[in-house]
Amino acid sequence: MANIFKRREAPIILFTIVLFCIFSLISSNFLKPDNLGLILTQITTTGLISIGMLMVILFGGIDLSVGSVLAVVATVVGMLVNAGINPFVAALIGMVVGAICGAFNGLFIAWFNIPEIITTLATMFIFRGIAVAISGGEWVTNFPDSFNFFSQGKIIGIPVPIALFATGAIMFGYILSQTRFGRRVYAIGGNKEAAKLAGMSTRKTKFLVYISSGMLTSVAAVIYASQVGSIQASTAGSGIEFTVIAAVLVGGASIFGGVGTMLGTAFGVLLMGMIKNGLVLTQASVYWVDATTGFILILAIIINTVQRSRNLASREGDLV
Repeated sequence: MANIFKRREAPIILFTIVLFCIFSLISSNFLKPDNLGLILTQITTTGLISIGMLMVILFGGIDLSVGSVLAVVATVVGMLVNAGINPFVAALIGMVVGAICGAFNGLFIAWFNIPEIITTLATMFIFRGIAVAISGGEWVTNFPDSFNFFSQGKIIGIPVPIALFATGAIMFGYILSQTRFGRRVYAIGGNKEAAKLAGMSTRKTKFLVYISSGMLTSVAAVIYASQVGSIQASTAGSGIEFTVIAAVLVGGASIFGGVGTMLGTAFGVLLMGMIKNGLVLTQASVYWVDATTGFILILAIIINTVQRSRNLASREGDLV
């Protein structure tokens, strides 16, 4: 039991439990099965994108373009299914589009050494512009009933969105913790120069991470499009990057790289979803949801900075 509380994820797990209890006491509707199912379903979009963002942050990067990638993929997939393309084929094409967006980011970051924040800030506008251009600025709507599978269908009794998020979390959690690729991601984030000296290909790793992030975002985009039933390219996914970053950081990942786990990120996503749902049930203004996200984000960064300063001070003390 003592070892559990020593884990890096312990604070976020305990805080999630406490918040769960608080919202249960404040609102009688919070514990209803339908509401709990709604929370789990609603966090899947953020959750899938958070998996990719975790990998990006682990190597010391950032991706501000995920909301725009979601917009362009959702728009493309929506237009394809409206044109009579099989929803599963459209979803696969959407994943290819997401991978291309990720590769575009990875190319400029890994091979041209343009800082992540500059590259993804630029592509945030580029991808959003592409989404608006191909849709003509019009709503993409009237999806066929078969497209509802991605939001309302079930796989062995489990809602499709939850099944996809759980599968992604387990798969990439294994990749990060048990494979050579995962160890490279952590090593690059922990000490980039040492990773290079050890013969690790930092460029290839970054490139693959951004492709993975793009593909995960594309899966989230398909679910999102199916859930909302209509896409406005200029606003779809807008601001989701900050919710995702907040979820990853509050889940115990370090903004400086090299530290973080899939379990912590999953609880971070759950926490953010619970806060949004709880505030709605308590009839708080929708604007408080954004304010709370911003507060959690800056609090997580402050904690990250303090922890990093303490770790550096501890290392310097060991050398004296």
